[in-house]
Amino acid sequence: MKKASAVETLLQKAPQFAPAWKAKAEMVDDDTRQLALLEKGLAADPDAETYGYLRINQALALSRRGERAKAIAILGTLALDPASPIDVEAMAKQTLATNF
Repeated sequence: MKKASAVETLLQKAPQFAPAWKAKAEMVDDDTRQLALLEKGLAADPDAETYGYLRINQALALSRRGERAKAIAILGTLALDPASPIDVEAMAKQTLATNF
């Protein structure tokens, strides 16, 4: 609960801080709510690494909702984009290999 409170405080003070939206989305079990929070993070002009993890989490939530084609497209783009940070590229490839 302490982390949730800290994330809420951070978002109130800095709503354009994309990593805080990522953290908040990771605390939510409902895929529809999680997707909405991830969209807020993506709209907050995230750095390349945060962007990648927001998109990976988005792909996972879409997959759980049965939108596998969208999820695979997101992960494939991250895995093949030379601008993706190495950890994002690796995570996208691993997610594709283990979930699809």
